[in-house]
Amino acid sequence: MHAGLFEEGTVVITDNQVKGRGQRGTVWNANAGENLTFSVILKPVFLPIQEQFLISQITALAIRAYLGSYVPGTKVKWPNDIYMNNRKSCGVLIENSLQGTRYATSIVGIGVNINQSVFDNNYATSLFRETGQVFALSEEFQKLLKYLDAYYVRLRSGSQNEAIRAEYLNQLYGYQQDVRFLYNGNITNGSVTNVTQLGRLRVRLATEPEELEFGLKEIEWVKE
Repeated sequence: MHAGLFEEGTVVITDNQVKGRGQRGTVWNANAGENLTFSVILKPVFLPIQEQFLISQITALAIRAYLGSYVPGTKVKWPNDIYMNNRKSCGVLIENSLQGTRYATSIVGIGVNINQSVFDNNYATSLFRETGQVFALSEEFQKLLKYLDAYYVRLRSGSQNEAIRAEYLNQLYGYQQDVRFLYNGNITNGSVTNVTQLGRLRVRLATEPEELEFGLKEIEWVKE
């Protein structure tokens, strides 16, 4: 996709996603006609490169708010997965292009499980599985877009960055809570203490004397 050919806010929808990609090469599969799979083109030229993680944060928060309107307790799992009742319900992949020290475009790819009932992965779920309801995809698509738009407007205002970061922490799985991690081949308890401006996870582990900082794939959650 050549994002430069499209206006900001353009949405590209696919009914059948067969080669969905997640973070660092993981795979996201969604059944045709049962879920929402689409990309949104943003042009956050107002955002300095060092604040790049805010795009991921507002995307995660918007999807969490949408799903949370149906399933209480829905949480963000760092960096931008959304979990309902400890099961993954959404995949996000963000691809950025830069112009100097600023962003030119961000293509935000989103897959949200809506009506799918059967998954190969035992740790995946959908709105249907959590609520027992069948949803009209066109209606849910419009609802989700409203959440995404509202959070992007907040980011574009330039005055909400710290509030967005604070909300992200508040909605983050494991923040100031005792959870389990896989680190250096061992399972250990710990808690999330912060997420840096660049999106790295800060964790206090029971087995380590000091707080540690991690990037993607450097530490794993232990599935409950």
